[in-house]
Amino acid sequence: MANREFVVHRSLRALAWVGGILGGLLVIILIAIALINWDGMKGPLERVASAKTGRTVSIGGRLSVHPYSLTASVENLTVGNPAWEKGAPPLLRAGKLELKLSFWPLLKGNIVLPRLELIHPEVYLHRDVQGRANWTFENTKPTNAPSSGPTKVPAVRDLLIDDGKLVVRDEILKLSLDGTIAARQKASKDNPKAFRLQGKGTLNQKPFQTDITGGPLVNIDPDHPYPFDIQIEAGDIRVTAGGKINKPFDLGSGSLDVTASGSDLADQYYLTQLALPNTPPYKLALHIDRDGSMIHVPKLAGTVGGSDLEGDLLVDISRKRPSISGHLKSKVLSLADLEAPLGAESKAPGSVAKQGEKAKPSRKGAAEPAPSNKPLFPTARLQVKRVRAMDADVTFDADSIKAGSLPMRHVSFHIKLNDGDLALDPFSFEMNQGKLNGTAYIDTHGQKPHTKLDLRIRNFQLDQLKGKAPDAKPPMDGVLQGRVALDGVGDSLHDFVADSNGQFTVVIPDGQITAAFPELAGIDVAKGLGLLLQGNDKRTQLRCGVMQFAVQDGTMKSKIFVFDTTDVKITGSGEIRLGPEQLDLQIKGEPKKFRLTRVRTPIYIDGQLRKPKIGVNAGKLAAQGAVAAVLGAALTPFAAIAAFVDPGLAKDANCTNLLQESHTPPTKTASKSDNAAPVRR
Repeated sequence: MANREFVVHRSLRALAWVGGILGGLLVIILIAIALINWDGMKGPLERVASAKTGRTVSIGGRLSVHPYSLTASVENLTVGNPAWEKGAPPLLRAGKLELKLSFWPLLKGNIVLPRLELIHPEVYLHRDVQGRANWTFENTKPTNAPSSGPTKVPAVRDLLIDDGKLVVRDEILKLSLDGTIAARQKASKDNPKAFRLQGKGTLNQKPFQTDITGGPLVNIDPDHPYPFDIQIEAGDIRVTAGGKINKPFDLGSGSLDVTASGSDLADQYYLTQLALPNTPPYKLALHIDRDGSMIHVPKLAGTVGGSDLEGDLLVDISRKRPSISGHLKSKVLSLADLEAPLGAESKAPGSVAKQGEKAKPSRKGAAEPAPSNKPLFPTARLQVKRVRAMDADVTFDADSIKAGSLPMRHVSFHIKLNDGDLALDPFSFEMNQGKLNGTAYIDTHGQKPHTKLDLRIRNFQLDQLKGKAPDAKPPMDGVLQGRVALDGVGDSLHDFVADSNGQFTVVIPDGQITAAFPELAGIDVAKGLGLLLQGNDKRTQLRCGVMQFAVQDGTMKSKIFVFDTTDVKITGSGEIRLGPEQLDLQIKGEPKKFRLTRVRTPIYIDGQLRKPKIGVNAGKLAAQGAVAAVLGAALTPFAAIAAFVDPGLAKDANCTNLLQESHTPPTKTASKSDNAAPVRR
């Protein structure tokens, strides 16, 4: 027992000696540090800091260190820019920087600053068009490499900033900002918010200003959330947000409640770097939670144009190329609100994206319509660089549709974006009777986007197409099947169709048609005119109708154009030039019974797709005015149907026989230059 006590006593004495020696050494080290001429150490410290950061670091004033309190202060500190940044202000310039370290966290490798004070700091942040930023200390990486993650800032208990200045120049976001920063110990009458960052400038040449405010950054509890507010105005964009950082100075964890409005959702790219679609004016409310590299939007609600919108989204920023996924839905979708996502130009003059962005010239041979003649195919350009800069997997559904006289009831899209490959796979428009669906793939890796479109119409009942009047009757009934397959290049829908190759087919295997149309295609002037003027709704049987066009270099040339009715067989020929959007078609009827009043001349349809002109080369064989009036009234419903439908296939005995009889397109029997000019309506 005595031996054991002796051993314990000797061990305690040894530990005491070791502790005393270490304590003495620590005291000696602290005395030595205190006696060091730190001003004389500026040169070595500048060289070490410059080598570690890759930027020139210089100390133009006093350097003082107090080892007992672990505090240090530097006067006239300057941190330069990376080598590629020439002729710009330094990254950081400060009249004075003073900091204090906590000892025990430092032993664990954690930096905690009980106090950080900056006097007259001037910060210059710049990112060039190549994506190089003067504030990052990482090498250039591929776009799919892991990102550097949330900004990690040492925990600061007390932060004081006096008369700070901030300059931001971001060539990717086209942002120019000059601002001020102040962090005081407490609020005052003049400054109700103790922390304030204010800035003004431009965002893509539109006025921009921001105001970020928060409470005092003094006696901050690292385990208590820090609240803040954000106000942003950019052109017609308005963003208001109230949020919190769950752990002060840990920017990777927090939440925000945001309201945002503007004329085009795509403009938010300049604030979020997300390639959002073009839209009509919007007003949205979002709740955002951030946890490291994952940003969750569990609740999104608001309006886009005349449609409501709600959804749940997840943004993954763990890699250089962010990814967005989730589901969006509308209870009531206005079909007109899909014009902008499909490429129609924004109508809002305050749109940030439109200012200073000049439209590219159209492809060769695709004449740009005059401003007063709006093109049928949208001309807005796909923002290829934005598409390549993110990934997406988002679905959209609309429960009901406002589509005017078009009988639609449901719309759905599945949008996929992966490394520059954009797909709508599938998209679907459901009618009361029938469905329009298909896929579209856009490859943006080439000099111009390459698009493949496959669109189908299935079991569409033609009697759904009629006028808005309560007693309106459809000009045709029957089931239409259709398909269009196109392949082409172009960064707008207009340029794509102007370059496209493929096929367009429509088949109506059986149905009925207003009797006036086949008579006029005959042309039996007396009978056709009589039917129209008397308001007669007599119908004739449509045994089969087939239209097939081969599309080459943006020109649709008729291969088959035939409608077989009880009394008349109608054939057609010609072409549609999709670039300039011009029609050059003729339709001719062959009555199955001899009629004295028949005019042996085809009907011509030309002009623009949006406003076709219809006429006959009647010469002396008919009264031109009366014939033109009859043709215009009779063919307008048919033109509307033809503009709406798309390719298709059908199997039917009547159609099979008809196609065998009409395999070769009819030749023109009359020329527009014969005898007299066509009569126009």
